[in-house]
Amino acid sequence: MDAANSSLELLAHFDDPAKCESTCTNRSRGVGWVLQSSAAITTLLFAACLLTQFGYRLAAELTLARAARAGALEATLPRASCHSVRQSVERRLEDFPQQPSGRLRFSVQQNGAPVRGMIRAGEGDRLTVTLAVPTQHVAPQWLGAVRFWWADAWIEARAERQIPVRQLSPARQHTIPIDAANCN
Repeated sequence: MDAANSSLELLAHFDDPAKCESTCTNRSRGVGWVLQSSAAITTLLFAACLLTQFGYRLAAELTLARAARAGALEATLPRASCHSVRQSVERRLEDFPQQPSGRLRFSVQQNGAPVRGMIRAGEGDRLTVTLAVPTQHVAPQWLGAVRFWWADAWIEARAERQIPVRQLSPARQHTIPIDAANCN
């Protein structure tokens, strides 16, 4: 019951505004309040910038991963070359707002060895496309003044595909006997 009475007392100022003026004190805002408010606003802005940069970095990582997968798929096609793989990657990066293709590190490997020119992949070969871009090139310029990661950090994405082996399994290699009497 005490809680019900105290809530009625707290709500009484809505019934009689004159009563509220006598009970409510006029608080002045001093230097301490200004410093606390500015510290709170600074903390909120810092957190907002940090979350914004994290969002841009995550979006760049996902975009690079999709582009690397498209490049790896292109590399498995017949008559693929490093140039066609790079074009496939750059087509995927066209939708990215910051266009990281200017500072993009690009490499194609076949079974761990770098490939230049035409890709001559055989059955069972492993093709890897690796993309990397500096972190400072994925966020807009207005966020450049406030950086929360190292200037030389890179975002990297790697995609790997293996050329399938087209061998019949041992269970399917046996021959089916044909009854010569039934072949008329």
